[in-house]
Parts: sequence; C-alpha cells; structure tokens
Amino acid sequence: MVADETMLSIEAVNQRLPLVRTIVRDIMELHRDIAVRKQRVSSLRERHPVTGGDDSVYEQEVLQMEAELSHDEQRLDVFAQELHQIGGTLTDAQSGTVDFPGDMDGEKVWLCWRSDEPEVLYWHGGDCGKSSRVSLYHELSSGTYSAENGLQQDA
Repeated sequence: MVADETMLSIEAVNQRLPLVRTIVRDIMELHRDIAVRKQRVSSLRERHPVTGGDDSVYEQEVLQMEAELSHDEQRLDVFAQELHQIGGTLTDAQSGTVDFPGDMDGEKVWLCWRSDEPEVLYWHGGDCGKSSRVSLYHELSSGTYSAENGLQQDA
C-alpha cells in the first residue's frame, strides 16, 4: 500500500502500469456503460414522466435501472480506490487519465499517464486538465532524470 504523499519515480510508476492498465480498462468500460444507461434512463423519464403514485411497468423498470446505476457508480469508486492504494489518482474516467505524485527539483509534481500511452510520458504541476502536460523527454534529455531517484536537479 502506498501512503498518500509518497513521491514516486518514473520507474516506480512504470512498474505499476500493468496493474493500472487493468484497473483503468475496467473503469473506462464501466464509465461508458454508465453513460449510455444514464441516457436511456433520462429518455425513459422524458417519455414516461412519473404522475404521482405511478406504479407502471415503465416506472418499475426505471427504478431498477437507477438502482443498478447507483451500484455501478459505487463500483467506479472502488476502482478509483484501488488506484489510490497503489499510488495513483484517477483524474478522468473517460480518457483513462491517472496522476501519480512525483518530485521535480524539490517540488511536488504529478506524473501523468493516459490509457493510450505505453508508459508515463508527461508531468504537470497543477490539476490535470487545468494545467498543461509537459513531456518528460525534455527533462530526460536535459540530464535531470535518474532512474533510481526519479526527477532531480542537476548536480
């Protein structure tokens, strides 16, 4: 189990990626499924509004669908907690973006991985989506990376 503020090296994140990929794949599939079912429920609600004390077949079906959606949203939370236990924070279920706390020149940064990437390739300083992802290749080519210690300042 990883502590909340444990800073991870690029190597440590990449070692976790096989498990992260599996969890994120499940998250993305479930997220897509939930989105489709929510749209279906919304459509049913529009076509067959509740008329007070309605015990129609449609209402029973919608209530069942809503209960299943709630259960599956809780499953998404469990998957996100699994990522957290191994050091990651799910930042976008649709794209499969996960951030990992890292250190660059003594400052906390986020090592940012997306489901379509072979390894962690980017970092950012603030919230994912609110700040630009910066390529690690720039940092690696400038000599500020050590596989043993992660990103660090030149000596």
